[in-house]
Amino acid sequence: MGGNALKAGSVRLPAARYREVEHHAVTILQQHFPQRRIEAVMAYADKADFGDLDILIEADNDYNSRQFADALQATEVVANGDVTSIGLAVAEGVFQLDLIRTEYDSFDFASRYFGLNDFGNLIGRIAHKFGAKFGHLGLLYPMRDPDNKDHLIAELCITRDFGAALDLLGYDALLYEDMRATGQFKALEDIFLYVVSSPYVNREIYLLDNRNHKARIRDAKRATYNAFLLWLDEQDVIQLPAYAWAESGTPARLEQKQAFLEMAFARFPDFKLAHEQALEKYARRKQVKQQFNGALVAEVTGLSGKELGELMAQIRNSFADETSFENFFLDTDAEAIKARFLQEAAALSS
Repeated sequence: MGGNALKAGSVRLPAARYREVEHHAVTILQQHFPQRRIEAVMAYADKADFGDLDILIEADNDYNSRQFADALQATEVVANGDVTSIGLAVAEGVFQLDLIRTEYDSFDFASRYFGLNDFGNLIGRIAHKFGAKFGHLGLLYPMRDPDNKDHLIAELCITRDFGAALDLLGYDALLYEDMRATGQFKALEDIFLYVVSSPYVNREIYLLDNRNHKARIRDAKRATYNAFLLWLDEQDVIQLPAYAWAESGTPARLEQKQAFLEMAFARFPDFKLAHEQALEKYARRKQVKQQFNGALVAEVTGLSGKELGELMAQIRNSFADETSFENFFLDTDAEAIKARFLQEAAALSS
């Protein structure tokens, strides 16, 4: 994505010519793979030229990007995770086409997230401030270990309904769908005006100096993101929302995140249930770890190093499944647990 993945480079195509190539490529793929959903990513109406073409491909267990590349007689193939960039021979030279592997249940969300240049990325800044993640897979909620913020416990789906996600982030979802369907996203400014229509917007959250290093490096290279920053500078600040985001890590910021979480719970009961189950699972595993850890097993058996590691693995593998393993350490008294350690140690050395 971005038109710079090919060794041969990619020509830029004027809009009219791009539409011809887009129609041709999508038609060929749909003819070869009629059982799959295949869709070109939407661009704003007045975009003058294009450096690449993004096509979403509905994926399953049999997905093989090389088949799609072969159908288009690719001159070059560069795989990078879920995106496979190919060279497409056109009269003007070689044009980059990106095949984006897309799961069935997130296809509609991905179609909208990737569309309209950096639209999804800009919307995602608000989700990020709330502790959520707005991406091609849906609106997700990364749950982190309360004792170690670097440890991800689970990544839960709040919703894969794009409109519902927009609504939760303060946007008019019906307006978005109407503008999308009727071609009202004509220029970048139309996209920018919609992005700043949420009451949670504050220009400060978009400034590169306020981003982490990875995001700053990535977005500094994105033409549309930089155009948005310039556009913000040109606006009357009085007319822009200026939500009072609290400083990261402060009690006020935690309150803002918690308020968002409670709102998500109220609107998406399945998410609330998944969150509760994830917390229960985390608490359960934390309790098990107090009864089964390297320091305790070493103290009881006197083993260390490689032998200790082998014993730990043998103890875990001696149970029929993870549930049986956890139940044993949750329901068994300390002396019986020590006896199990010694029994498995004896079996290992015999």
